[in-house]
Amino acid sequence: MNPQQILYDILHRTTPCYMTIRPSGIDLGNKRKLLPAIDCKILNFMAEKTLYRKRRLVCRLMNSANAFDESKGNCRQCLDRHRCIDLIGLDLLFENRRYRLCLAHRSAKNFLIYTSKIVEQKIEIHTIDTKLVVVNRGSWGELRFYRADITPSPEN
Repeated sequence: MNPQQILYDILHRTTPCYMTIRPSGIDLGNKRKLLPAIDCKILNFMAEKTLYRKRRLVCRLMNSANAFDESKGNCRQCLDRHRCIDLIGLDLLFENRRYRLCLAHRSAKNFLIYTSKIVEQKIEIHTIDTKLVVVNRGSWGELRFYRADITPSPEN
């Protein structure tokens, strides 16, 4: 393997891409067909905040440390901070590639329920494979989380 290919492989595996949940499946953003479910490893999760105006991203606070738009200053100075949406950010590993996924509302609640069950079992989340399953809710997709080694029950 030549040095350029090695460098490409390193960047390909370490630079996260965004994963999007659609009503009919998971969009990996690389023109693949939507996947109804995937088995992946959750590397990390963190609290995030996002501010939208007219459906456009204005500011994002990732890892509860750095604001997306540094020119706006920090969150304490922002007059719109009460309009921010609380999210959970996930860093995932799927097919030897890192992905980032932002969860809101019901999908975030499902993730918190899943992690509480994992903690009860005294398991660290990054040591097991997790199955992400999309449930079609019409105009949006709800994400559900299961241990990949346990078959989920058919529920909607």
